[in-house]
Amino acid sequence: MESGEMGKLLDILGNETRRRILILLTKRPYFVSELSQELGVGQKAVLEHLRILEKAGLIEGRTEKIPRGRPRKYYTIKRGFRLEVLLTPYTFGTEMYEPKKPRQTAEYAQARQLIKSTEPVETKINELLQFLGEIERRVDEVMRTKQELEEVRLLIETYIENLLRRIAQENEREFERLMREFGPRLPRKIVEDLNDF
Repeated sequence: MESGEMGKLLDILGNETRRRILILLTKRPYFVSELSQELGVGQKAVLEHLRILEKAGLIEGRTEKIPRGRPRKYYTIKRGFRLEVLLTPYTFGTEMYEPKKPRQTAEYAQARQLIKSTEPVETKINELLQFLGEIERRVDEVMRTKQELEEVRLLIETYIENLLRRIAQENEREFERLMREFGPRLPRKIVEDLNDF
């Protein structure tokens, strides 16, 4: 990597919110609204950070169709992208970049075993590709399950919000009582929408 490119990359990683976004995306794909909630940062600001990260080639956005409602875009770390940054505490601080021990799952152990195997290179690559295919199938399955659960969540959230709107129109005192009781447990989006109502 040329020094100019390295400088740009360090500028991008110099922002704490962008580092936190990258760390979250190493765990799973996220929608903008989820990142906003997780980080406690407004969606407009999150979108700008995502635009910068996407332009730099660190992440990619994919649009996911939802049967009810507009398609939603989720973001992932770019496939096939590997970035290792060794930084001193004087640059970013040790907490953010201290190497974390990965969860010792059976899949992780199997991957390590295949990587360390002393089989001939053709056999090794073949076994790794087979395992990669299996992992990708499982990721696809998880993403489908996630989409189905997102639809159920959307259905429930929409019903609760519509019910509370109806109560607000019919009996303001009852609405206020319900908000005092359930407000802390309501998704933040519902509370914000009802406050704008």
